[in-house]
Amino acid sequence: MEEKYLKDFVISLVVILLLAFGMNNVSLLRKVETIPKESKYAGLVMGEELLSQIKEIESSIQDRKDFVFTVEKDPLEQNLIVKTMKDLQTQWRRKIENMVRLESTIIPENGEKRAAITYKGSTTIYKIGDDFIKGNIIDIEQGTVTYNYKGTVGTINVKKLPEKPIEIQENNKTKKNRQYNW
Repeated sequence: MEEKYLKDFVISLVVILLLAFGMNNVSLLRKVETIPKESKYAGLVMGEELLSQIKEIESSIQDRKDFVFTVEKDPLEQNLIVKTMKDLQTQWRRKIENMVRLESTIIPENGEKRAAITYKGSTTIYKIGDDFIKGNIIDIEQGTVTYNYKGTVGTINVKKLPEKPIEIQENNKTKKNRQYNW
């Protein structure tokens, strides 16, 4: 018997809550309908010129927020036009480190063929079948590595390090024979 009363109590509670929410929605709708279409501040409307200036400023601010700076150097540094020796050496080192370069191949009479490949400043020894940066090594010959990358067969040949640019080569410079890079 008690379960019957509990069930009736829950149903009546749900009905009362639905009625309360319905009355609340009706009262909110009436408040929204009573808001006038024209504001009491309509007489204080800005001129078109002022409104266009504000919109222009807002778009400028949004453009500045969305702008991505790609400058690696300090923009307040005064000598951006002239690169220092250190800048040139760093630039050359980065270029060398980002090269995929075959340093040497090792082909013994007995045993596995191996190849030394340098990338990002480190040298790794590979054998046939190994995965490396540009794919999977298929074959190693004297001075050449053949690889497969996404179905395309390519080769890498032994390369020496590129020479340093003339501006950063180590010369015995005397005070009289100084060379500047600007």
